Amino acid sequence: MSLDVYVYGMTVLSTIHRMANALPNADGYGEIAETYVCPGGEAMNAAMLLSGLGLSTALGGPHFGTQTREPLTHYAKRYSIDVSAIETDDGFEGVRDVVLVDSRHRTVLGWFGRYFSDSVRRWSEPSTTAIESARAVAIDPYFRESSERAAELATRAGKPYVTIDCAYDSALHANAAANVISREYRTQQYAGVPEDELFARYAAKSAGLTIFTSGRDAIRFVRGRGAVGTFSPFVVDAKSTLGAGDTFRAGIVYGIVRGFADADCVRFASGLAALLCTRLPIADNVPSLSEVEAFLSAQVA
Repeated sequence: MSLDVYVYGMTVLSTIHRMANALPNADGYGEIAETYVCPGGEAMNAAMLLSGLGLSTALGGPHFGTQTREPLTHYAKRYSIDVSAIETDDGFEGVRDVVLVDSRHRTVLGWFGRYFSDSVRRWSEPSTTAIESARAVAIDPYFRESSERAAELATRAGKPYVTIDCAYDSALHANAAANVISREYRTQQYAGVPEDELFARYAAKSAGLTIFTSGRDAIRFVRGRGAVGTFSPFVVDAKSTLGAGDTFRAGIVYGIVRGFADADCVRFASGLAALLCTRLPIADNVPSLSEVEAFLSAQVA
């Protein structure tokens, strides 16, 4: 089995409503301009993006259900994503979400609690075979011990892995080749902790690449206790920011597979995310490598 990236994590079927104007406040009204039904979730988005960049991918994580199996499998075939390790649960509808987006914001409403609300686990263990065959691994932190198991398997096999939004004192962060921590996660989990202090905590706990993203604001990154780098995200006329974080992580994975230097990884990931923000949805608008390279070439150094 020849494989570039094994992606373990969240896969859902999304119904995306693009608003004609800004998202309404509570008790307000809004007009829906367009609606899409397509795959979503951090892992599925990453797999589609990496496939679009020319890498072979395999997916592990949540079970397919009666309402999600057909559309998710359709898109997996479209992007040549190996989903042979995904189990189907015929007693389960599958995991879905509803997303409201405007040009700057997104609100996600889902049934994610069904993963953990009963005695039946709705996800599969990571594939040892796929991890050992892959050049790199992408791991979402959401499946508790199973996510940690994926990291253990990758570390044991000597495969670099990239994760997102996990605690600075977690095993997932400690052994990661790169960890992308969003401002949303930092605000929720470390309210009141100064950014510089939190950044230092993360850097001290891993020899890998720590990246703090902050939407339109500057990205900060560091490898272990090395020199801190910064990068200003590209400015684009955004159609939606939905999936920008997933896209950035996919860009980091791509850079690691290709052996990019840290700063080049961040620049490539930023370009991929910026380009994706001009499109909606991800599933029908995955950029090719030539499109990303053309976008980056057009930017002022």
